[in-house]
Amino acid sequence: MRNGLLILFLIFLSPCLMADEHENEAPSFKVKGVVVDEKGEPLAGASVWVKGTVVGAGTNAKGEFTVKLTSREKCVLRVSFTGYAPKEREVVPGLDSLFHFALAPGDNALNEVVITGTRTMKPLKDVPVLTRVISREDIAQINPLDLQSLLEYEMPGLQFGLAHGSGLPELKFQGSAGGYVLFLIDGERVSGEGSSNNIDYSLIDVDNIERIEVVKGPMSTLYGSQAMGGVVNIITKDADRPFTGNASVRYGNNDESKYSLSLGTKQGRFSALTSLSYRTRDAYALKDEVGQIQYTHYKDMYDRDSVVADTSTKGMTSVKGFEIWQVNQKLSFTFNDRFRVSLDGTYYNNHILEYIQEKEQDVFSTYKLNPKMFYAINDRHILDLSYVFENYEKKIEYKKSPAEKRLGDMTHNMRLNYTGYLHDRHTLTAGIEMNTQRLQHYWFDNGSGKKFDAQTYVLYLQEDWKVSDSFSILAGVRSDCHSEYGFHASPKISLMYRYGVLALRGGYGMGFRIPSLKELHSEYDMGGQGFFMIYGNEDLEPEISHQGTLSAEVTRGIFNGSVSGYYTRYFDEIGLGLSSDGKNQQYYNADNATRTGVDVMAQFRFRNGLTLRGAYAYIDAHSEVDGYNMASDRPHSVTFTANYSKTFGKVTLSVALNGRWMSSVETWYKNSAGGYVQNEYDSRTFCALNLSGRFPRGFRFTAGLDNLFNFKDKNVTADQSVTPQRGIGVLGTLSVNLADLFKL
Repeated sequence: MRNGLLILFLIFLSPCLMADEHENEAPSFKVKGVVVDEKGEPLAGASVWVKGTVVGAGTNAKGEFTVKLTSREKCVLRVSFTGYAPKEREVVPGLDSLFHFALAPGDNALNEVVITGTRTMKPLKDVPVLTRVISREDIAQINPLDLQSLLEYEMPGLQFGLAHGSGLPELKFQGSAGGYVLFLIDGERVSGEGSSNNIDYSLIDVDNIERIEVVKGPMSTLYGSQAMGGVVNIITKDADRPFTGNASVRYGNNDESKYSLSLGTKQGRFSALTSLSYRTRDAYALKDEVGQIQYTHYKDMYDRDSVVADTSTKGMTSVKGFEIWQVNQKLSFTFNDRFRVSLDGTYYNNHILEYIQEKEQDVFSTYKLNPKMFYAINDRHILDLSYVFENYEKKIEYKKSPAEKRLGDMTHNMRLNYTGYLHDRHTLTAGIEMNTQRLQHYWFDNGSGKKFDAQTYVLYLQEDWKVSDSFSILAGVRSDCHSEYGFHASPKISLMYRYGVLALRGGYGMGFRIPSLKELHSEYDMGGQGFFMIYGNEDLEPEISHQGTLSAEVTRGIFNGSVSGYYTRYFDEIGLGLSSDGKNQQYYNADNATRTGVDVMAQFRFRNGLTLRGAYAYIDAHSEVDGYNMASDRPHSVTFTANYSKTFGKVTLSVALNGRWMSSVETWYKNSAGGYVQNEYDSRTFCALNLSGRFPRGFRFTAGLDNLFNFKDKNVTADQSVTPQRGIGVLGTLSVNLADLFKL
């Protein structure tokens, strides 16, 4: 299958390459300019894009840029820089004038262009689907070691815990488990499994992130299975200057360190960026302060309730460490104004570190290739073609024996996407996809090496209609044809109405999730001692969800705030529970489940350098079995940020306080004796304080305190739905922008 897709890619590409042999002989015309801030200081790394083409450039240390075009026709330049309001200007290539752009700081980020919610480039304020953006500067203020820490501080309603058995990170978001949230890197889905039905979150290096776009709610119409609960699209950095270079070192007192280096260039039609990182954190163990009190409810032969209270003995839990090497490579070449190709590649290797060293060690690794082609037929019709090959593996390394492969996940994804801008008010998006997966898993036939595969063929269509300057409609449908489950259609509609400073959004979306190969075909002796088996279920039905959303957003000057609500009903939700024999476990379609929630967000960006932001999320999650709610989602959560920066000459100092609070929760599970066990978990609060200084020649130093108030869980062994805290963390990060250091 892989060879066939590569051949198809080359066949599609070859006519364009041959046509460009003659087009490249045409003379090029230069557009030159300079980009400065409100004080007249150059903005290095600003983005300059020629609208309607695939041509762009970045500014150097002096704020200068040069764009080459093959036509003297008028065009529009769009200039943008993070934290500043973008500007557009009509220019004529070939004239001798130098174009000057002075950008002013933006009151908010609503003019920033996003792509995830519609698969088209639109300003954030005009997207009918409420989208959250985590910028590069937001990431720098938090200064996290990993993706989990970053998302927890930025997104209420999200929590990471430790999966039973593997002890690897496991996500819950707005009442949905990790398998319901689709993670993308540069618009392409992330393959491979860390904990059950969760990606390997360590795959994503936070130093390589430009921004993150988060779209809540079902996005199956555009992105297919797994996008029932939302989409998190991680946009990675590109070479944005004639020379790009960054180096950083990070140390923490909790046995963590990180080293990263990136080098790149953007010269004329060619750009390249190479990123290398090494990060490590030792495993650690924590002990319970108290035993967990459990209440077990039984029913006797007369259907009467009896309750038995029991306090568990104090125990200990361990959190795994890691030692990760990662290399990312980006290459891009623009043949002319209309045609560009790119190639992205990744290699990742993660040695899992245990608190008690064993004779064996888990090793996760992957390598990925992603060629892409962008072709602008004209200003209104654009094609992009992408192919992703990824091979994700888990191996067991022994000290005196060859490594043993336990998991192999090989995927091929190919997509041809068309975007048409019709009659100024209509944007049409249409595409076809082919997705294949071949999975070898140690849960198949007790690790015998058995493999299963699946294929999906997709058509999707979406219309973005700007009915008036105030009202727009986004409607679409996706049809998936799966090798096991046949045809499935997923519709979606979103409406947006703007009245002055108020924007109202509402919509309906259908989500679906096809059972994973693991859920279908597992046959695994848990623990290897014959205590109980975990079985798949080939009779599983796909999960279906229906969600309605409504939101109101207000933007006025330095203030931006929103209130949004959603109601989701799940049918045939897939769970893992006791099989009919009362001993083993099996995947099954559970009773219908519901999720109801409200999100509230407010942000002030004062012109004196102070930014205040807070967000609140309420979740009412129900996954009932025999009338007992098995959901473990904390109903209330809050995140908050206070950041202040001040410039003294050529030095900018800033202080950032980030915090998170999650409420207590009551949850249930069914034991092997048929009783329903009730657990209660306390609320938790943790904060991080970072002091940062940006100095001349590209130096930046950050000193921080994590878990500022030394929060610790009283019972760490019982509640694996959260990651336990182990005291105050002290850390320091030194980074150097090599382009600024050498004034390039």
